[in-house]
Amino acid sequence: MKKIYASVFMAALLAFGAIACAAPSDDVQPQTTVAMRIGSPIMTVNGEERSIDEQGTAPIAVDGRTLLPVRAVIEAVGGTVSWDQDTQSVFIGCDGTLISLQLGSASAFVNEELHTLDVAPVAIDGRTMLPIRFIAESLDFSVDWDGETQTVTITK
Repeated sequence: MKKIYASVFMAALLAFGAIACAAPSDDVQPQTTVAMRIGSPIMTVNGEERSIDEQGTAPIAVDGRTLLPVRAVIEAVGGTVSWDQDTQSVFIGCDGTLISLQLGSASAFVNEELHTLDVAPVAIDGRTMLPIRFIAESLDFSVDWDGETQTVTITK
């Protein structure tokens, strides 16, 4: 019964987040650019520097993929992120798209459609690190990688 309540709560939370993230139909949504560098606990949002989180978490590279604490990016673009401790799952909502991922699993769902990840989400020092390219592209954001500076730039 607890899992049913958790599922209903997550669905309601994501539905609210998806609505909150969406722009009014007659307005043009402004562009948001978020940049993060491997190993740096600082990100920029539209050119303004911010800490990724209070713990000093920094993006990492695993098997050639960039993993980062995605909450900072998603909230910077107006989306929502929630965590289910029982299932070790992350739920992301933005602009009507719902993504769910589970720690250690290479399977992810985007609007209930199954996808296979190149690298599974992991927990490092209590922070959930997720593959940013998969998430950003699933939300129709553009993703650029600068190998020289090891910087990922996400644009909504």
